[in-house]
Amino acid sequence: MLLPEWLSDAWARTQMVRVLEDGMGGGPLADRKVLVQLADPTRVSRARELTTNGQFTGDICRCLGGLTVALYDADDRILRSGTVHGHGSISWERSRFADDLELAEPTALALFLSECGVTGQLLSLFTDLVMALGYYENSDAPQFRPAGVPAVLADRQVPNPLRDMLVSVAGNTAANLPEEQVRVLVQRLAVAESDPIARAEALVGWLGRLPYPTEALWGEGVLVRQLLAALPEADIVTAAATGEPVVALGALNWAVHQPDDRAVAAAIAPTLRRLLP
Repeated sequence: MLLPEWLSDAWARTQMVRVLEDGMGGGPLADRKVLVQLADPTRVSRARELTTNGQFTGDICRCLGGLTVALYDADDRILRSGTVHGHGSISWERSRFADDLELAEPTALALFLSECGVTGQLLSLFTDLVMALGYYENSDAPQFRPAGVPAVLADRQVPNPLRDMLVSVAGNTAANLPEEQVRVLVQRLAVAESDPIARAEALVGWLGRLPYPTEALWGEGVLVRQLLAALPEADIVTAAATGEPVVALGALNWAVHQPDDRAVAAAIAPTLRRLLP
């Protein structure tokens, strides 16, 4: 039986879908942690659509996958399983078919899984969003913001009340500022802008404009995430929903460093669907 026919037959008998922890190296399916269980026919149908629509590549990804999608019949017997690989492909019964499916709607699958309760899905979208917005670091430019260049602070839209303190601080140094200096920055920003949602929007916008990956993850990005830590998560989520692409990128950067990214994923989902396939 060819893979498309095999998939169609399996899904026709599927009554339950479980998303399991780990990919091909995770051990027996029965022993895996169940991240989410889908029994509602509408959600089962959507899971089928998102994991079977696309183009077969005739090749396989060399990684073992991050999640497993397992199909069960009416008697709760396992039918088939596939492993999700990064952002964009799924491998159904790889040892048998060795033919990955490049998904038609990879962003929609990540957001669907998040909506169903699987955390950690935004990480798979990070690089694609960076590339779509043009914030991947230039190989000819310094990896960290140099000290003493006010124009860079302006370009990144660092909040005005913080610029005089940061202009003499290089990006890699900003990641290691003493706690007392970070507190001063938090206080300055609070005095200048009393609305916490406006502060959150300014900070995630700044975070979104940092070159990825070095500055955004390990340089000035560390400082911005420390400043965001002084704000309630609900205000950050509200700010994330503005629809501005660079704010969505900054919110994503913040969210992937949190234990649960689902609230931010829901807030920026419309923006991500507009920008990514």
